[in-house]
Amino acid sequence: MNFEEGLDRVGTDSAKWDFVEEYYGKEDVLPMWVADSDWKTSEAIIEALKRRVEHGAFGYSKPGEEHDKAVVEWIEKRYDWKIDPEWIVYTNSMTSSLSVCVRTFTDMGDSVVLQPPVYHPFFSVVENNGARVANNELLYDKKENEYTMDFEDLKEKFEKKDSLIERGYRTSMMILCSPHNPVGRVWTDDELERLADLALENDILVVSDEIFSDYIFEGSHTPFSSLSKELEQNSITMLTPAKSFNIAGLNIGLAIIPNSKLRRRFQNSREKLIKKGNILGLTALKAAYTQGESWLEAQLDYLEENKDFAVEFVKKEIPKVEAVEPEGTFLLWMDFKDLGLGPKELNDLILEEAEVALIEGSTFSSGGEGFMRLNLGCPRSTLKEGLERIKDAVEGY
Repeated sequence: MNFEEGLDRVGTDSAKWDFVEEYYGKEDVLPMWVADSDWKTSEAIIEALKRRVEHGAFGYSKPGEEHDKAVVEWIEKRYDWKIDPEWIVYTNSMTSSLSVCVRTFTDMGDSVVLQPPVYHPFFSVVENNGARVANNELLYDKKENEYTMDFEDLKEKFEKKDSLIERGYRTSMMILCSPHNPVGRVWTDDELERLADLALENDILVVSDEIFSDYIFEGSHTPFSSLSKELEQNSITMLTPAKSFNIAGLNIGLAIIPNSKLRRRFQNSREKLIKKGNILGLTALKAAYTQGESWLEAQLDYLEENKDFAVEFVKKEIPKVEAVEPEGTFLLWMDFKDLGLGPKELNDLILEEAEVALIEGSTFSSGGEGFMRLNLGCPRSTLKEGLERIKDAVEGY
């Protein structure tokens, strides 16, 4: 696969390319915002979908033993985690699955801990399902150019006792983002184990969003639930081939739930709220996990080169801006705070002057002010153009 060739996605109902004016109010901008990639998926997936489409029947379907086997073998090979096929629950997306979790495992008014700046739909998932957000903001060390967890604050959030407790409210859940979107951290085993200890001590259910787990540049990905048998019973892991293989539009997701009681409750809620994944999504999942690994590795190599190029470009060409080098994901978190601009001024600089569509850091809640998120999943020529536009705008300012 020649990823530099890219793909013209205009006219394909692409959210990133065809609806940029709807989201940003401008049509003539370079879209580098939505977290999908501007190239074809694995040929193995394309061929599997062709065969399925040519069959011509698209009636009711459900995952079978071959799907389970593909998932089990992928997880064991990629993350060294041996799971039981019974733990797998098929869904149509990570976000809808999180909604099921909040609605099922929290009571009205409970607190759910999030770690901003973090993937913005987390907030609506919590609030739209009757819970409250408790922010455990990540700590940013500008000198070290690194984010870490604030464990002291996390302990307080987990143990929080206030007037709400007297009325039956509590902190009951945490949604972990691992690897973290948008800051790009791949949490170490030590960090995850420290979090796990606090969660178990305080009976906090941890729902771990691990949809970027195949995008690792530094270290390795450890599924949160795999840390111990005790933790397996008190956590839920969300996975999907959607990001890894650029098939998010096929709406296929996985919830790995070792605890049988939690799994039954999740399944009962799922039946009322969401589907099990559509027939083409299931076809793509099986092809991805059985035949797509070589394509994925080639993509990772190209993305790592993109990441290195972007970080070096920002360092040399836009010294007033700092790129937080991602350990994982294909997202670049950029610090513009030294420019001294307010949110509207920064947005105008990037959108109006640079004519690039990025996601504003404030979208990811507290700690995101003064930052922007850029998607590296594009041909290097596109990446270079976007960065040069930003450079020119910053120099002009």
